[in-house]
Amino acid sequence: MKYLYHLLLVCACIGWLPAQAQNWRPFRPNGDVHAFRGASPDTILTLRLDSAGVTGPDSVYYFNRIMRRTGNSPWQKARNNQFGQQMRYNAAQRTYALFWNGGSTMGFILDYLLVLKPFAQLGETWSSAFTDYGVTTTLVSRGTMLLDGVQDSIVTFRAGTNPGVLIVLSKNNGLVSGPANLLFGVPNARLLTLARRPAPAGLSYYNPLTILDLQPGDELGYEQTPYTASPFACSTGYTLYRILSRQITSDSIAYTMQAQGRTVNSGAPNCGPAGVTVSGIYTTRIAASRRTGQWQGSWTFKPLGTLLTYAYRSPGRTGSANSVFIGLPIVPARYGTSCSGPAALLSEALYSNPLSTMYNPGIDALGWQQAVAQGVGVVRQGEHQLVYSRRAINGTVQTCGSRANFATLLPTKSAQRAAMFQLYPNPTAGSVTLTLPEPARAGTMVRVLDALGRAVARQPLASGQTTALLPLSELAAGLYVVEVQAAGEAPQQLRLQHQ
Repeated sequence: MKYLYHLLLVCACIGWLPAQAQNWRPFRPNGDVHAFRGASPDTILTLRLDSAGVTGPDSVYYFNRIMRRTGNSPWQKARNNQFGQQMRYNAAQRTYALFWNGGSTMGFILDYLLVLKPFAQLGETWSSAFTDYGVTTTLVSRGTMLLDGVQDSIVTFRAGTNPGVLIVLSKNNGLVSGPANLLFGVPNARLLTLARRPAPAGLSYYNPLTILDLQPGDELGYEQTPYTASPFACSTGYTLYRILSRQITSDSIAYTMQAQGRTVNSGAPNCGPAGVTVSGIYTTRIAASRRTGQWQGSWTFKPLGTLLTYAYRSPGRTGSANSVFIGLPIVPARYGTSCSGPAALLSEALYSNPLSTMYNPGIDALGWQQAVAQGVGVVRQGEHQLVYSRRAINGTVQTCGSRANFATLLPTKSAQRAAMFQLYPNPTAGSVTLTLPEPARAGTMVRVLDALGRAVARQPLASGQTTALLPLSELAAGLYVVEVQAAGEAPQQLRLQHQ
């Protein structure tokens, strides 16, 4: 209750603070995503303010929680994001500060506090705190800058001297450049620079309209190669999805799709018998918020959504209790698959030792990652990879990969009719001839079902058989259903009138 009171108090304070003061805040407290380029130009780090409170005269905003690692060491939950743990605002002094919670070691305080005064006079100086000593901070210039195609006013600060670290703050877009890990008190600090203007998650790199841009009739085909320690793969899976509908509102996007899968068992040593299993056709639905970028639904290849750089979250009820998903840096040029563009978004599963606070990626079958590319969404996930797509783009149908391994899945109505077996004569007073559209496979069974669904006759078909004569003389006159089922496949049925 106390935390809620503080949060309401912060919101009330924000409402009456001078608009001019709020314009120069380094980070927006409304959940917008801020993006910065890191050590290399093709790596982007994302972060945001997640919660708020009050400490003395300051409004305090907390950055989203992340994990950190050093070199190849295990991941650990961290106190600080890229620019610290908190952004503080003192309304009376119209001063912002970025706070790094460094804790203490042997009595030494390792905290940093970078103080920014965008309303100070040109040349005015004050002190920021870096561990246990002060660092002179100066407002050195004012000007304008083109940010992501938009002109904005900026102020530049210098922390330290000879030459110190330059920090650039813009009026409308917040921090433009600053030292990574808030290391403004060390020489040659690595700078992070603004990659794009802040925006709601659903309008940033996590925009659901660009992540999954499909039309009714579009198809996506995924191949699964389960991990095995054997030199021979036991099976390969193929799942085809076809979009049935797409609905867009002012705040959401939703897809309904059909799906069907096929598993080919190789019969390799220690893998069980060879064969093919085909699932039934089922329907699934997913939806996403256009503001938050979060996805909901039961689709196997649902994007993880707004998982910011090094942010983590529980996999939910379907995951391991000692595992988390973590978002990795955005790399616009990261390879996706042969049927996608770059997979800029990448997430990974980490696992902890119950006796430790350390996390590590899984190995072998537990080495789970999800790669997401624009337009087609998830292109790699665990043992699955996108190998086929058929999409209507600007009115033109574009196909990637081969549909051969998906040819029998989600048949069209005309294909279903062509693939059905035939019965003649129908009606009949005696026997009936059954004709198959293709040679029967081993294990194919024919059943005759009465009006109550009971099997009143059975006849197995030999491998390669294309016709069969079904004697009906011992059956009473009436309506029956003839059912043909190949091993591992859904049955086909036709009505038969016996006179």
